[in-house]
Amino acid sequence: MIKVKRSHELTLLLFFIALMIAMSILAPSFLTVDNLLSVTQQMSEFGILALGVTVIIITAGIDLSVGSIAGLTTIVIAMTYGMSGSLVLAVLLGIVTGALCGAFNGVLIAKIGVPPILVTLGTMTFFNGIALVLSKGNAISDLPEEFYFIGQGYLFGNIPVQTVIFAILAVLTSLLLSKTPWGRRVYAVGNNPVASIFSGVKVEQVLLYVYIFAGIMAAISGWIISSRVSTARADLGAVYLMQSISATVLGGTNIAGGSGTIFGTVIGVCVFAVLANGLNLIGVSPFAQNLLMGLALIVVLLINNMEIIKNKISLFIKLNFNS
Repeated sequence: MIKVKRSHELTLLLFFIALMIAMSILAPSFLTVDNLLSVTQQMSEFGILALGVTVIIITAGIDLSVGSIAGLTTIVIAMTYGMSGSLVLAVLLGIVTGALCGAFNGVLIAKIGVPPILVTLGTMTFFNGIALVLSKGNAISDLPEEFYFIGQGYLFGNIPVQTVIFAILAVLTSLLLSKTPWGRRVYAVGNNPVASIFSGVKVEQVLLYVYIFAGIMAAISGWIISSRVSTARADLGAVYLMQSISATVLGGTNIAGGSGTIFGTVIGVCVFAVLANGLNLIGVSPFAQNLLMGLALIVVLLINNMEIIKNKISLFIKLNFNS
């Protein structure tokens, strides 16, 4: 399993390097420092979402509500600041909101046993509805100057703040999964939840914490997005939902559960960010960009599963054409 995982990550890394070379040839301005920093800025927002999604998919789950949680968080932060005048309180309450949304998903999935896709499909609309009711469908822009630092500020000269935050969260999440007993339980639940129960793993508790973690990541992502665009809106995180899931799967996390790494997810995030930025510099229309990004995802996944495809073709030929 580890060998297969490393093989996928190597394949994806080589694809990423080839993509970087291709984009630098097609768009000479691609490799400028300013543009590369802009790429890291763009990828951080859905990259943080993808960290939470990765942990969930490792347990064989899915969360379609993370975009809505991000949007709801932006509204909670903006409204809390408007009522209290305290940015610290507003941000803390926003992150707590994300955790509570994740806990709500976790209870329905872990305690009641409703399939994750059904729960999060419903809560995706539910959380978005709460945000729309609270904001009355309006954007909120009356935010303090210091609020914009996390989405528009720079550290160490010219490194975007959100890039640093994404890097720190990625390292911490990777360590959480690979170096802690809880991380081992997450993989165990994804591999075989029944066997995990007999091994003494509290599966319900693991699943609950996984969805809470994803909710917190969504809240942080929403906070950063809102800061960058200088406004809070109910729909701010929705655009990144499919990108975060796609980057996670592209990075090698098995949709059936049991395997996946944060390193792979980060490479997947980088591939999507570079592809989007490069196509934009070349002048490709947004509609064609979606087509090409989807095609790239299919190609990489086919290459990664080439051995399985070969085996199935061989079996088909053997069963149908050999006497």
